[in-house]
Amino acid sequence: MQGAPDLEPRLAVAAKPFTQPWVSVAILIGAAIGVAWALFLLQFMNEPSAVGRPKAVLVIWFGVSLGTACLAVPTAIMLLRRDRSGRPLAWIVSILITATIVGAIAGIPALIGLGSSRRTSRP
Repeated sequence: MQGAPDLEPRLAVAAKPFTQPWVSVAILIGAAIGVAWALFLLQFMNEPSAVGRPKAVLVIWFGVSLGTACLAVPTAIMLLRRDRSGRPLAWIVSILITATIVGAIAGIPALIGLGSSRRTSRP
């Protein structure tokens, strides 16, 4: 039949998880909070009471905060580009941001956004 609509079933395109763009913004806000927190912790490194275990805690917390912030920026870019490795890294970064306590204000919404990502056929 000419002019009849194509009745053949179309091949379904495999749906990829789609993360809302605001999740990247939340991760970047968490990165900014992490850098500010790391700089705040750096002020206490030279205190006379910062010896032994307290200094070790400060150094570890400083390193985790700054390292997470440095990892968050490329992760947010990968999420925006819908790169395949962006989502697993976003989970790791969101958990680390939340674990620093001060970044929880951005980490928890990022975790919620990643958890509620919907499947879509967007390319």
